[in-house]
Amino acid sequence: MTHTILLILFGFIMLPGFFMALVPMLPAFWYMLACVIVFGIIDGFTHLTLGNLGVLAGLFFLSMCVDWSAGLLGAKFGGAGWKSLLYGAISGVIGLLVFPPFGIFAGLFIGVMLGELFRNKSRKQAIQAATGALVGSLTGIIINSFLALIFIVLFLFFAAF
Repeated sequence: MTHTILLILFGFIMLPGFFMALVPMLPAFWYMLACVIVFGIIDGFTHLTLGNLGVLAGLFFLSMCVDWSAGLLGAKFGGAGWKSLLYGAISGVIGLLVFPPFGIFAGLFIGVMLGELFRNKSRKQAIQAATGALVGSLTGIIINSFLALIFIVLFLFFAAF
């Protein structure tokens, strides 16, 4: 009975992690992995094995790769140069700090577009590269949200049996 209550409690505690996954660069998977470790400590690791933790840690690392690369890969696919990617990454972080959580999108778009304009690209090419960054970033959000859902479901499955 105590295990069931603990499992339900941690299921609810992990829900904010799913919602954090909807915003780029928020520590959704750090939060969820910390919840899993705390659950394991409280439970004495009687229900979670090292293999289970390895699977969840693998999802954690996959989400980190998606979070850091999706927007930049989208910009590269849209034709952006490496300096424009750097400008986009820096301005995305600045945008996130100035206007959270949506400033990351504006910062990424503006940074990539300005980087492309500085490369003597046409306005059309600059907008195409910046749009690619936005599409990539939104695709990353969708992927991370799906990974967060899988993470929570796997945790509940592993911890229940």
